[in-house]
Amino acid sequence: MRYSNGVFAVLAAVGLVVSSAHAQSIPGVGSAGNAMSGMSGMSGMTGGSGVMSSMLPNVSSASTGNVAGVLSYCVQNNYLSGSGATSALSSLTGKQSVTSSSDYTAGQQGQLLTGGSNALSLSSLKGQMKQKVCSMILNRAQNLL
Repeated sequence: MRYSNGVFAVLAAVGLVVSSAHAQSIPGVGSAGNAMSGMSGMSGMTGGSGVMSSMLPNVSSASTGNVAGVLSYCVQNNYLSGSGATSALSSLTGKQSVTSSSDYTAGQQGQLLTGGSNALSLSSLKGQMKQKVCSMILNRAQNLL
């Protein structure tokens, strides 16, 4: 029985390493350190570190236009609701030249632009990951106001 437990532990460790390496190769998803730097307040929801947090994007590098566009996408698709989200969206879209930017248009289509050639499509996210990214976008939007 000890032998099978040891084999299981090795297989589990290999799986985590492969999952972590795969997550870092996804466009728009940085290392765990980069993801954590844009998470402001999310560590309690994700356990602080690990595979889940390494899969979250760094939203701090997204432009104001892209944040507004993604926020619009999140509200329209019911990943966010309430007066806080709609108020932040209204305030951001009221800023000069925000809605006329290509970043805003990409955001409305669910594309989070995190700098350089990195983009993350929210439609590719599964389960509660969409809500978590949308919550991060709302926090970023409120910081931009």
